[in-house]
Amino acid sequence: MNLGLDYVVIRSHALISNLLTIQQINDLADSKNVEEFLEQLSKTPYGRIEINDAGTVAITLEKVFYEKFVERVLKIIDLTPQKIGDFLKSYYYLRFETLNLKRIIRGKFSGQKPDEIFYTLIPINPYLIPNYEKLVNSVDIDEILEHLKDTTYSDVNKQKKLFNQYNAIWPIELALNHIYAKTIFRNVQNLPERDRRIIYKIVEYETDIENFLFAVKQSQEEKIDLNLEEVFPATYNLSIEKLREVIESENLKKVIESLDEHYSKVLSLIYSGDVALIRTGLRHYKCKIVSNALAVNEFGFNAIMAYLIYSEIEKDNLVGIGWGKAQGISSEDLMKYMVECKKYS
Repeated sequence: MNLGLDYVVIRSHALISNLLTIQQINDLADSKNVEEFLEQLSKTPYGRIEINDAGTVAITLEKVFYEKFVERVLKIIDLTPQKIGDFLKSYYYLRFETLNLKRIIRGKFSGQKPDEIFYTLIPINPYLIPNYEKLVNSVDIDEILEHLKDTTYSDVNKQKKLFNQYNAIWPIELALNHIYAKTIFRNVQNLPERDRRIIYKIVEYETDIENFLFAVKQSQEEKIDLNLEEVFPATYNLSIEKLREVIESENLKKVIESLDEHYSKVLSLIYSGDVALIRTGLRHYKCKIVSNALAVNEFGFNAIMAYLIYSEIEKDNLVGIGWGKAQGISSEDLMKYMVECKKYS
């Protein structure tokens, strides 16, 4: 039901105004417990959510919020011209499928049962693989990698040697990050050059942050001789040489201070020892990217992408509140992880 770009832009602006305000998010985060959170949430467009098993409240809420977000994405895809719609589907479905693959691999590596792994998956249909069943029911990681050989994710098999050498799944996860970025950059070529910039900025930044977090983790462990070109198949504004500095330097603060401000501001949050704060900073930066793009041009792809990113951040805020309330995290602590997306910055 392609109604033309102008119509989708107008709808995107209207939908932005219908998202929860930061005051509503903070009020939800300030709720005393899960029950009060659900009661307050029932007064929003999300409506009343029923939780039948108190032991799975966090993952149940996560599924609900992801389902709502996927509905919004699909509604936009249905309205947009085909090239934009096809790209947006690849952008989000590939993102979520990559996350599902990571959850399957982590679950299998940690010894979870197949039904336990299935329950953690984001509720989307398989996108670039035939199904999740074969992967979830695999005997081990090697069998999972074998199943991925004839798919878009086949390059993860290049990390099999590192996986076996270190008995760790980080090489596979980094490879998945690279496959995601590479595939998105290939697909975005179908959009006009002016519309590609916003995607480049987001995906490059996300990949660089994930690379940095691994490098920090590696710097804290027993030093091993790594071929960083193999470990980091994709780097952008944080080069291999800079990541090597992170791993080898005894003064992480000095390395971070040498980075561009967009990176140093977010990565300096590592000093708190709370990696979740860095991911919060990453979401802040994504909001800034789309807000600034919208300030330059309120029409076309910028408006569509702004709505989707704002909506994605709303989903992340609600998922975070759900997990926090289920785990008894204080409202004050939860507020640190809430992200406000402003139309202009």
